[in-house]
Amino acid sequence: MAIDPVVVKDVVIVLPGIMGSELVDGDDRPLWSFSPGGLAQAVKAVLKDERLTLPHHIGDDAPGDGVRASRLLRSLHVIPGLWSPVTGYGGLMSFLGVNPRFQLIEADPGEPDRIPNLIPFPYDWRLSCRYNARRLKEMAEPALERWRRQPGCGDAKLVLLCHSMGGLIARWYAEREGGAGLIRDIITLGTPHQGSVKALTALVNGLGPSLGPLHWPLASLGRLTRSLPSLYQLLPQYKCWAQGPERVTLAEAGDLGLDRRMLEDADAFHEGIKVQAASCAYKLHKFVGTRQPTPTTARWAGDRIEALEEIDGMRQGGDGTVSRLAATPEDDYEDNVTETPGQHGELQGVEAMMDQVESVLTRRSVVRKSGRQTGFGIRMEEVFWAGQQPMLEVADAGDHRLYLTLTDELGRIVESTNKQPIDDHRRVLLPDLPEGGYRATVEGAPGGPEPISKPFMVLKP
Repeated sequence: MAIDPVVVKDVVIVLPGIMGSELVDGDDRPLWSFSPGGLAQAVKAVLKDERLTLPHHIGDDAPGDGVRASRLLRSLHVIPGLWSPVTGYGGLMSFLGVNPRFQLIEADPGEPDRIPNLIPFPYDWRLSCRYNARRLKEMAEPALERWRRQPGCGDAKLVLLCHSMGGLIARWYAEREGGAGLIRDIITLGTPHQGSVKALTALVNGLGPSLGPLHWPLASLGRLTRSLPSLYQLLPQYKCWAQGPERVTLAEAGDLGLDRRMLEDADAFHEGIKVQAASCAYKLHKFVGTRQPTPTTARWAGDRIEALEEIDGMRQGGDGTVSRLAATPEDDYEDNVTETPGQHGELQGVEAMMDQVESVLTRRSVVRKSGRQTGFGIRMEEVFWAGQQPMLEVADAGDHRLYLTLTDELGRIVESTNKQPIDDHRRVLLPDLPEGGYRATVEGAPGGPEPISKPFMVLKP
């Protein structure tokens, strides 16, 4: 069928989430970088290398350590215990760059005079969202001005396509750095607009007891995570702490082992990104993952924080990392929301997201290519060690017949798990896997629920 193209005249900027940008030192040597097949080696290197740890109370400044962001990470990446695994942004950039419906233009080093309107925005994800919003302004506004000089593009604006923490950076730029009048749309994919319990457990619990054999990087990992203003800015802003029969905010919860100054600064950040006018100049589109078992509240369990999937006795789910409650701002909870079953680290590649992005970019209503609206959840640890058989559990799948396929980080099928039936207990015990990154995909028969994938990794002690 012939494609009816719509030439996109706006400037589209892609903002990844935390950990989603390659970091290099002053000599362009990688400090945080991945290539397919090299996940385990890269993770071990960063856990033993303390050069990414920031000075105490750096605030909204840069440390002057020569570290810079060079590109978006296109393949699976994760720091165990800090955030969820993300399958990368290669698929998203390819979808935008090669889709003939959009006719977007990317920069080309071989053509220095080419003026692009599809621009990735890698950033130093260790640093404050305020700092990175200022950097976004420095990059985006000259790029928009250059583009507007093109014939027929004088009315162009910015469209910011943001995964996870990238949405918080975009909102600070819009509301506090003068960007609102230049933006047509902000699209957020799994952005923790009201924070995530995942950030709380990362800051307090660290890597976790389930990875006992990996005790050697715990101290350095703890120093890294607790030094990051960005991770504090991902903390929950709603009443997430179960204190007896009541729920309170983290500020009201007493001593949780958090840095009080950084916690107060994070609260101030979220107060600052609230929409400043009753009628906003741009549209904020929220793409929300659902149906996945997701930590929503927390409480003490001995000397560790226990993450709970229930809030007020109910499970509302989310994308496994960001709860449904927190995936939209408190001040416009239900406006411009698109929901789909999906894991946090996969949202930037699901078909329903691509339909939503196409609708925004082309200003046309797009009928979802898949009419399957139902789904299910996957409950699974995100990091295992070699010798430990990973367990996957399916939640809320009804009576659908389901199958599992496992692929490695190079996209190769692990043959022993190809179309493996999932039993009536909805659990699958995977084989002892070699070190590396993997993607478990659960799907049903044709016409059944949409497939759900879960990225995870295996490390040697």
